Amino acid sequence: MTECPFCSAPIEIEAAAADRGFVTLCESCMNPLAARPEGAGWRIEAVRGVPDTRRIAQKGSIGEALLGALPEAAERLPVLPDIAHRVLAMVRDPETSIQQLAEVIRQDQVMALRIMQLANSVLYGGLSPIKDLNNACARLGLKTVSNAVQAVANGRLYVTNEPEYREVMKAFHRHSVATAYCANEIAVMTAQASPDTFFVAGLLHDLGKPLLLDLATNALAAARHAQALDSIRRSRELLFEMIRGYCALVGLFITRRWNLPVEFAVVAFCHARIEAVPDEGWLTLVHTVSLASALADASGYGMAEDAVSLLGHPSTKYLGLNDIKLATLRVDLDDKLKALLEVTTAG
Repeated sequence: MTECPFCSAPIEIEAAAADRGFVTLCESCMNPLAARPEGAGWRIEAVRGVPDTRRIAQKGSIGEALLGALPEAAERLPVLPDIAHRVLAMVRDPETSIQQLAEVIRQDQVMALRIMQLANSVLYGGLSPIKDLNNACARLGLKTVSNAVQAVANGRLYVTNEPEYREVMKAFHRHSVATAYCANEIAVMTAQASPDTFFVAGLLHDLGKPLLLDLATNALAAARHAQALDSIRRSRELLFEMIRGYCALVGLFITRRWNLPVEFAVVAFCHARIEAVPDEGWLTLVHTVSLASALADASGYGMAEDAVSLLGHPSTKYLGLNDIKLATLRVDLDDKLKALLEVTTAG
């Protein structure tokens, strides 16, 4: 066990957490931390270029109220169902059969119905409708089924009871699915191993957004924070400023709370600040998701108000893509995403 360099709180990291540096979080002072292997243990440092969180969340500020209410709000956030973890592990096992995958999915009735719906969609449908889950999985293939399961599971996070913000939450969800799809396509185009990892990383890259929106607009349950957070609720501009400012930190918080693989924590925190990546081994994944997010925005699956320059994006150069390849990624994107968005938002 080692200590947080900011507040000296104990930081415990399992020896098998990763084989390279990653980012984690001190829940005492809410500072992101870089963990790097050192001998038989880990060295914990401040993340390069990231200021002490306590300087931007001082006593009495909105930031302090937000971070103070975060743990309670996170407890109300739906966790990713066990089936998502099981399917991701299965699809990485070369011995997994379509029948085994279908048997696991069959245990979740809602998930099974969504997979059937996708298999019978215009994009994947054959000459005759499919009425059996085994056949549905066979038509889609292991990778597509796995991606669909992750997208459906992730879609359960993007729910709000506030009518005024349902379209915003819907836009956040559309962006996450579009980013995941584009990340998978970029991974295939650049011949990366395990494109499904890139898909899930794309789904989770903005994980902080649904929690922040819910916290500000719906989850003002903590009386000691309600007054400060209510000022965010009254100002749409302030709300989006807060989401932009804290999305990465909150996403990191959730990935660690859920004990997700460390690569998803790295992507959640670093996709918008690539200079903070703690190990070069993560750069391809982070650059891919960063470009996929920009690609989704440029294609209308986001809330970016300014024009997005894909050719000038630093990740385009890093991944060795050009204008022709970027254009290829956008061909028929709406049609390809339509079926996936329908099954992940179905009631």
